[in-house]
Amino acid sequence: MKTLATVLGLSLSALLTSTAMAGTYEQHRDHATRYQYDERHWQDRDHDRYQDHRHYDEQRRLHRVDPSRDWRVGQVLPRYWDQSRNEVNYRHYKGLNKPGRYQQWYKINGDFVLVNERNNRIVRIIN
Repeated sequence: MKTLATVLGLSLSALLTSTAMAGTYEQHRDHATRYQYDERHWQDRDHDRYQDHRHYDEQRRLHRVDPSRDWRVGQVLPRYWDQSRNEVNYRHYKGLNKPGRYQQWYKINGDFVLVNERNNRIVRIIN
């Protein structure tokens, strides 16, 4: 009796799962078009992201900043320049002292700028 109940339970569950997995043509078509829409959406987002980077690069090219002339100690470092690609290790350059706690050197257009990481204020500028 126990085996009969097990066999019936397994066959019933197999029947239910096979009918649940089968779908109509419209459901499959809707899924395919939804996937195509998502793909276009992500391509558009990637294109927009590329355009944003081009915009920032163009701004940077048009206004070439000279930190030793344009910036002063105590001023907040503009967010555009506070990026890891501008960070430098003080050991690789002569004349740079070891930064203090929560400080980081940045190389911006040939000048070195020491910045407090907590409040993004410029501590020192070396050209």
